Amino acid sequence: MSRLPPLLVFTLALLLAPVAWGQTPNPDLSRARESLEALRYSEATKALEAARARPGNDRETLLQILELQGVVAAMLNQSAKARTAFQTLAVLAPEHQLTGDYAPRVVTPFFEAKGWVADQNAELRFETAPAEKTGHNIESLAVQATSDVLKLGRSVRFHLHPEGNTWTEQESPLVGGQASVEVKGERIRWWAELLDEQQAVLAQVGSAEAPLTELSPRLEALARALTEPVNPEDSGSHSSLRTASYALLGAAVGTGAAGGYFGWRSRSARKELEDAPVNEQGVTVGITQREAVALDERARSSAKVANILFGVAGATAIVGGTLWVLGAPVTVSAAPTGVTVGGEFP
Repeated sequence: MSRLPPLLVFTLALLLAPVAWGQTPNPDLSRARESLEALRYSEATKALEAARARPGNDRETLLQILELQGVVAAMLNQSAKARTAFQTLAVLAPEHQLTGDYAPRVVTPFFEAKGWVADQNAELRFETAPAEKTGHNIESLAVQATSDVLKLGRSVRFHLHPEGNTWTEQESPLVGGQASVEVKGERIRWWAELLDEQQAVLAQVGSAEAPLTELSPRLEALARALTEPVNPEDSGSHSSLRTASYALLGAAVGTGAAGGYFGWRSRSARKELEDAPVNEQGVTVGITQREAVALDERARSSAKVANILFGVAGATAIVGGTLWVLGAPVTVSAAPTGVTVGGEFP
C-alpha cells in the first residue's frame, strides 16, 4: 500500500484540525488555519503570533495555538521556534498529542520536547495552598504555581462564591509562585485560573462545573464529627444509651397520658359550663354562679397543666429518641445532599 506524500498528509491534517478542535472564539486562530490550508506559511506564522498576543485566550485555545506554532515552525525548518512552542505546550499539557499525522520534521521536535519535560520534571503544577482561618471565618484563600521553569505565570484570577452571595471575580498577582485573595465567610465555593502576561489561561484548580469548597474551623470540626464512625466495640456504651432511651420514652408515654387526662378534665368542665340551660333572657340557669366560676377555673387550670405535661412529654420523647439512635451500632457521615446514617437498628 502506497503512502501519501508528506505535504498532502500535512494539508489533510490542517483541514481536519478545526473539526477535531471545535470552533474557537479567537479570529486570528481561524485566520491562521485558513492560511495553513492554503499553504501560506508566512501568513500563518503572523496570524498565530497575533492569536497568541490576543488577550484572554482560554486554555484549550492556547494549546491549539502553541501546537500550530510548533508545527508551522518545524515545517519551515525553524528548529528553535518549533522547540520553544512544543516545550511550552508540553510544560502546560504533558499528555497532549498532535492533532494529525505529521512528517518526521514535526514529530521529532515534538517528542523531544515531551522527553525534555519528563527528564527535567518541568510540568507546570498549579495547586491550592493552605487557607488562612481565624475563629469561625475564612480570612483568605491561596494557590501556588510550582515547577514553573519557563516563568509563564503572572497572575491568578479567583472565582469566589461566599455562602449567600453571587459569584465574583478577583485577580491577584503571582509573587514568589503564590497568590492569595482576602475573603470572609464560613463556607466559600471557589476556583482559580493561572494567567500569563496576555491573560491566557495556563492552568486552573477547580472549575465552574466542579468548584472547590473551603470550610471554617467550626464547620470543619462538624464535618469531621459527622464522618467519624461510631466504634462498634463500644457495645457497653450503646447498651447504656439504649437503656436510658427506653426509660425516657416510657416516661414520655406516661407524661403524655397524664396530659391527656388533664386535657379531658378541661374539656369536660368547659362542656358542662357551655351545656348549662339558659332562660328566654339568655341567663344561665340550672347551676349557681359559684358553680359556674368553679367550672371555668377547673377548665383553665386543667388546660394549663395538660399543655405543660404535653410539652414535657414531647421533649422527653426527643431526648429518648436521640439516645436510641446514638445507642445503635451505626455510622453517621456527611454527604453532598446532607447527612447519611448507616448500620443496623435492632
